[in-house]
Amino acid sequence: MKEDIARVRLSYGRAIAKRGFLERFYNVFLSSDSGIAKKFANTDLDKQQELLAMSVNMVILFPQENKIAKNAVSRIRTSHGSSELAIEPRFFDLWRESLILAVSEHDPEFDAELEVSWQKVLQIAIDYIREGY
Repeated sequence: MKEDIARVRLSYGRAIAKRGFLERFYNVFLSSDSGIAKKFANTDLDKQQELLAMSVNMVILFPQENKIAKNAVSRIRTSHGSSELAIEPRFFDLWRESLILAVSEHDPEFDAELEVSWQKVLQIAIDYIREGY
């Protein structure tokens, strides 16, 4: 898992350094389901992009038992749960796939093996967040 995390961290760094990465993610994600678009109807997307940039870093570090990442992902778990934002668990698969698509378009070193690493690393935090619904 350590190798997967290291590869994903480098990939994320390459992707986020490219202009338009976060915008592309939100274009894909918001168009993936009308329910998602409704959740973001009154959201400041510029601010949301900043939050996303930090959140993805925390999700990547989460499998390493990083305390800061654990706290951050725990807050996401609570805020996205049924008693707060009520983000349906099925939306997390769309989030993962939208993020991986945006990474694949912005990381020049992206390949099938790296995609598997992204899937594995993201799924750990997604499963944890879903359990809090």
